Amino acid sequence: MKTLEELRARQSEIADELRALNDEIGNADPTTEQQARWDSLDAEEKDLRETRIPAAERAARVADSRARWQSTRFSSKPGTFDALNNPAAGRQELVDSLIRANEHRDIEGPNQAHFEWVIKRHAGDTAWAANLLARSRPEYQSGFAKLMMGRAELLTAEERTAMSVGSNTNGGYLLPTHLDPTIILTNSGSSNNIRQISRVVTLTQGTTWNGVTSAGVTASWDGELAEVSDDTPTLGRVSIATNIAQAFVQASIAAFDDIDNLASDVMMMFADARDRLEGAAHATGSGASNQPKGIVTALDASTSVEITSTTAATIGEVDIHAVYRGVPVRWRNRSTWLTNPLYNLAIKRLGTAVSSAFSGDLTQPVTDRILGRPVVESDDMPTTQTTTSLDNEIVFGDFSNYVIVDKPGGMSVEYIPHLFNTNANLPDGRRGWYAYWRTGADCVNLSAFRLLQDKTSA
Repeated sequence: MKTLEELRARQSEIADELRALNDEIGNADPTTEQQARWDSLDAEEKDLRETRIPAAERAARVADSRARWQSTRFSSKPGTFDALNNPAAGRQELVDSLIRANEHRDIEGPNQAHFEWVIKRHAGDTAWAANLLARSRPEYQSGFAKLMMGRAELLTAEERTAMSVGSNTNGGYLLPTHLDPTIILTNSGSSNNIRQISRVVTLTQGTTWNGVTSAGVTASWDGELAEVSDDTPTLGRVSIATNIAQAFVQASIAAFDDIDNLASDVMMMFADARDRLEGAAHATGSGASNQPKGIVTALDASTSVEITSTTAATIGEVDIHAVYRGVPVRWRNRSTWLTNPLYNLAIKRLGTAVSSAFSGDLTQPVTDRILGRPVVESDDMPTTQTTTSLDNEIVFGDFSNYVIVDKPGGMSVEYIPHLFNTNANLPDGRRGWYAYWRTGADCVNLSAFRLLQDKTSA
């Protein structure tokens, strides 16, 4: 095989011969011999050009490798999904492949950071990571879209193979990775502000998260040679079970035919439904009847963290100060105010002049900080002031002690091709989608919070 220099030299010779032949022909028609010679040189130059391009690329790679590593060794760039064909694929290979497979999805900054955090945290579970990677394949996405529209007969062989990794024992299909709200957060327009300030933990196996709590170690001042006390803290076990949430959407067969991208729109509706359902549960969920326990519900069960307002149906400056002082200093500097906009507006009305209670006039937004700590609003927080019972109003505390448990990559959707009317149990031209996922939440340390309650007038 000729070297790159030899190829370049021969191309230069051909160029000279073609110029000379062109001068020889001039303005006359070329003879048969001249035309044959021209065609032969032109074909040879074309072959040399096609040979020279890859040779030049190889030479450039060798030069780059030599400049970087003082070596001419190099390897081809691995394919995005090569790890799926390698049973020995390790944690880092799967993480890198997952990031490459989804980097073109235009995932927003905070969502991208959360996505990478989740996969790096659990990539040690290589079966879970490989499943997410398989659900990132274009064939899985296109196959999922066809199945969600009842078009299983249109699946290609590649799509049918790809979908086999996403079917579960109940007949449903796990969402493509970039559509799964348990993996990719939907922060834009999200009303679930409690999730954004809480501690979020994730499970890839099992249905219950287990943690420990402790009051910490108590040190002491001791004299010289005095025996130190046993300061080992008492460890308490905390378990948070994941609960099943579900949603169902139906549409007529005509809607299936008439509305473009109907299945994609329904998947977005499911993500929004999850956001709103969990937002309410994280505030006031009962913790019973298969739902997470909200922060207000958890605090309302302990009188030791409740603070009663001074005046019924009124929030005063003294109440805000009492709640602030009530949170122990070890958690106070990491604490956040959580309130319904109704009470945030009430706090804004406390001052009528530039004083300790003044936080702005009507030309300014409600304050985003009270006593130096951030304020988060949630429409799911309580608004009721009956004056006949201790109504919950404002929470202040360190929300790293409110734990939300997710099972990332676990949202499944089942397509139901025909719905039956309740009248005679016969089909009526409707189809549907049934979605379900698991999540849980609870407060693991009540002492890190204080709950302001409205005083009764009785």
